[in-house]
Amino acid sequence: MGIWPFGGGSKEPKAPQGAIDPNKGPTLAQAGKKFDKRYKRDVWWLENKSNFGKAGVLAVIVIEVVLGLIGLWAFVDYFVFDYVEENRLVETFFVGADNLNSVVQAQVPLDLEVGDARVVSAQGEYDVISIVSNPNEGHVAQLSYRLVYGDRSSEQRQVIVLQGSEVPLVEFGIEQPRPTSPRVAIDNVEWWRIDSHTIPDPIAWRDARLNLEFADLRHDSDLQIGDEIVSRTTANLTNKTGFGYYDVELFIVLKRGGSTIGVNRTVLSNLMAREERQFQLDWFGGSPTAQAVEVYPVVNLFDDTVYLPETADADTDRRDIERRRF
Repeated sequence: MGIWPFGGGSKEPKAPQGAIDPNKGPTLAQAGKKFDKRYKRDVWWLENKSNFGKAGVLAVIVIEVVLGLIGLWAFVDYFVFDYVEENRLVETFFVGADNLNSVVQAQVPLDLEVGDARVVSAQGEYDVISIVSNPNEGHVAQLSYRLVYGDRSSEQRQVIVLQGSEVPLVEFGIEQPRPTSPRVAIDNVEWWRIDSHTIPDPIAWRDARLNLEFADLRHDSDLQIGDEIVSRTTANLTNKTGFGYYDVELFIVLKRGGSTIGVNRTVLSNLMAREERQFQLDWFGGSPTAQAVEVYPVVNLFDDTVYLPETADADTDRRDIERRRF
């Protein structure tokens, strides 16, 4: 007899767990196509693998040849075409360096030239004088100095030395004993460079503002005024510039045989533009007989306060004829 399940009726048997559904798995035709593609790919690789190797070697050879040609061209270009030009450029560079050094050196002013100090007699006293020169055309110097003689010296003074100009450094009225071993002690020099854009030609600029002509300049040392012997320096003074000045300092230097034998100082006041006047300086007490007379006008042309306004009227000032000693 057979055994029947409870509940009656029949059920389909269940597939074991993990089994593959034959209706969903790959078919034999599909598996064959995949195998065929893989087989053909493997065969193609085996047949062409050596060609790939040869192509790689050929590519490496081509690259090396190209690099070699590039290197060869660079070598030929440098040594055949560029070598001479580069040498010229290198030489130009060093020439430029020399020029640059010259430009830098041109910006550095030359030292002031200070002449030997000399002692001259003056009415029982003594004067010490030295001439300082500024050889620079593009620089102005402010000099702080002292005149030293033996164990004595003057007070420290300052003077402006214009471009390409000379200025006397003088100490007047030194008492006995006679000064010995005179010299100029320079405490400080401060330089100003003239702006070449504003003043392209500093020397011409200076001459256009300070051009005093002393015509018929002479010095008489034996004039008799009453009971007194007086020496006198005279000249026809012409201000040949278009600028007037409140004060112009003048140093008169007497020379004989090339040596300085006397010095004096005066001030021209209210000197008008294009003015002509008689210049006279008396040396009371007399002076040595001179063979030559030199005049040094001193004024700071860069100081706007020294110039007379254009509407200023001429006025006589006793300082133009009086003797000055400091």
